[in-house]
Amino acid sequence: MSPAAATVATRWKVRPLALDAAIVAAISLFSAFLSGSRQWAGFNSPDSEFYASLAIFGNEVTDRAIEPAYYWTRLGFIAPVRALVTILGPWNAFTLWRFLLIVLIVASLYWLVRQRSTRQLAAVVALFAALNTMLLSYVGNPYLTGTILAATLLFIALATWCAFGTPRVSWLPALLSGATAAWLLMLNPYALFLALSIWVGIRIVGTYRTPVGRWRTLRIDAVAAAAGFTVSFLIFLGFGLLLFPGKSWVGTYLDWNGRLDYSSFISDPLIWTNDIALLVPASALIISFIAAITTRGNHWAITAVVIAGANIAFTAIYFALVPGPWLEAPHYVAKLWPGSLAAIGLAAAALLGRRNLPAITLLIPLAAIPLVLWSGRWDAVLQRFQGLLIALIMCLGFLAAAVIARRTGNMSAAIAVMVALSIAAIGMQILQNGRGFIGIYGQYPFRAAYVDFSGEHIMGEKIKAEQWLIDNTSATDKVGIWTDPERMMSAVAAMQLWGNYNNVTGTATLTRDDVDHLELSKPTAIAMYAPKREQVDAFWGSIPPWARPSTPECTTVEIPGIGVKEAYVCLTHLRWVG
Repeated sequence: MSPAAATVATRWKVRPLALDAAIVAAISLFSAFLSGSRQWAGFNSPDSEFYASLAIFGNEVTDRAIEPAYYWTRLGFIAPVRALVTILGPWNAFTLWRFLLIVLIVASLYWLVRQRSTRQLAAVVALFAALNTMLLSYVGNPYLTGTILAATLLFIALATWCAFGTPRVSWLPALLSGATAAWLLMLNPYALFLALSIWVGIRIVGTYRTPVGRWRTLRIDAVAAAAGFTVSFLIFLGFGLLLFPGKSWVGTYLDWNGRLDYSSFISDPLIWTNDIALLVPASALIISFIAAITTRGNHWAITAVVIAGANIAFTAIYFALVPGPWLEAPHYVAKLWPGSLAAIGLAAAALLGRRNLPAITLLIPLAAIPLVLWSGRWDAVLQRFQGLLIALIMCLGFLAAAVIARRTGNMSAAIAVMVALSIAAIGMQILQNGRGFIGIYGQYPFRAAYVDFSGEHIMGEKIKAEQWLIDNTSATDKVGIWTDPERMMSAVAAMQLWGNYNNVTGTATLTRDDVDHLELSKPTAIAMYAPKREQVDAFWGSIPPWARPSTPECTTVEIPGIGVKEAYVCLTHLRWVG
């Protein structure tokens, strides 16, 4: 081939990739900055504050904690965000991280659908997902879940590439899958197990489709995945040593994994039966079955069934074997959404295949965008029968689309699938937002993805409080924590790892037992958080005189919803006798 011909061939290959990248960028920019979505969509207190503080202040927090616990081991979030904070400052860092997560979500879903179907369908699926309140609520929340959702979708897309793709470098998908698996481990082990169950299911489908050389391929993939996992894992361990000197990731993980009793985080083992949001993953499984049956076992439709089925089956089995908050805590329930969105996207791709969509059919999802955004602000709590009705409409929409796609040409099939996807996008918003408050877990409503609940202001006050505490203590201090008994200020105290391991008492003043415990732990300072200064003074007066507490130094923060304009954050230094 002549140099000129080679140049032309290269350009023809680059142009489609550039177009794909432009589509992903446009959808991501619209979702992040033009759709009305919120940068700060709420918090899962106290955990959101733990990870925000560790990402912003690093070992300044753990050095001062009586017990830093295991929170610092979640390096899959802390390490990259800490790097961004160091370069850009906290506000720009969190803005960029949120945008990068949205880009990863959009790119992963787009690529997943694009492997089977057209650019237009991939764009529609990615757009609707990018406006979903479950995803936007968590990418706008400093808790780990937003990062987990993005990493899981990437893992699923890599699995299909590994199973059905023809990459130039045959071992590359498995290598990247292994690296992503280590990232998920560094975020949350449960998230890795769930994602891995889906990945293995997809890989099994791919193996049965390629009987020639399957064992050789599996051996190569296993070695490549192990190599990717090892390198990624070691890199994260290195960041851990750099960010938290003197701490052992492996030792901390093993110690705390043995300590935690996950069953204590459940209010009722059957509470999940009241959560209508769980109708979304159930609907995804039904929609996948519809696609598999009507396409007569198309392997992409079968893959959708495997993804949706593994998503639910793993969760159910794990819940039975290791009782925990997997189906109660919203930040764990949300981990079912990557598999659900991927399954619905692949089901639509299986129905349409590579049929070109007439441009006019794209007016349907464009017309649906205002309704998707409106439903994203839905604030009414739904009853179970209402949720079931919405889920039924979603499934019937896909059933009708499947029948039409099988029997008619491009135009009718495209219209039917676009309508079904639009109904599903709106229905999911209403099911998610309409779940209400369930169980023992406080949760900003998912409509906070679009509705302002003063998240940015509240985060700013929390950062200000922690910065003041760090400025008025040293790395050699061990800071105990006290908050008002009603815990109105616990979310602010969580920036310094508020919790049983670091709190000096849960009551208004120290009891005799609390004093005994205080003498054993001997903190060199106590941070006091309360809506009123009188509460701080009453607690300070109960500190034993032999602790020699200094007169409290205080600052104020403005936290909406606690009954006062300004709340107090105070410090007393202890100079123990003897």
